[in-house]
Amino acid sequence: MKSASKLTAIALAALMTSTSFMAHAASAPDPAMVYQTQKKMLRTADEALTVLTRAHAARLALFDNDIETAQAKLAEARVAFDKAEKTMNDLTIGDTEDPTNPTQYLPFDMSMTLTDGFVATDENKLALEKAYGLMQTASPDDAIEVLRLASIDVNVSAALLPIVEASEQVQKAQTFLDDGEYFKANLALKALEDSVITRTFSIDAIPQQGDIS
Repeated sequence: MKSASKLTAIALAALMTSTSFMAHAASAPDPAMVYQTQKKMLRTADEALTVLTRAHAARLALFDNDIETAQAKLAEARVAFDKAEKTMNDLTIGDTEDPTNPTQYLPFDMSMTLTDGFVATDENKLALEKAYGLMQTASPDDAIEVLRLASIDVNVSAALLPIVEASEQVQKAQTFLDDGEYFKANLALKALEDSVITRTFSIDAIPQQGDIS
């Protein structure tokens, strides 16, 4: 049991670019599924993360009264949105906690956590080790399948950016900056940051990405 716990800790400590195993337990998601699912791992949109980081950098520049830098960072955010349009239809998901919400989101950050009912054994330590190795070789779909076959309960948490709302806030911020209304520009960028939501689901209930109409 001691060696199993040690290996589990090693596996959980692994940090990857867009996906990580985290050592703390997570609350299980609502078992009632009202959305379509997919077998493969959730894909993240790098462009959505770029939009957020550039928007935040623009806010910081505004606080320093560095309007030129704020303009430049906001322009980078808009470029990221232009790039995201090429892939967003394949990566979007809906709100898994509110099926009536028509908003479409782009996942931009993700983590994996063992559920609070997880008990380390010699059997599942091998599965965790194999899954960890597959994650390291950029094979998340295969890693997820290993965890499923081993009946290891894992939750996936994703940070989500609403596409339309975020795009509108970037546009508003740009207009306010052009008009010299820096306080309003800051509020628009803050609204963009505040629009991010986080949703958690099990590996057997990963929401389907893309147009499912």
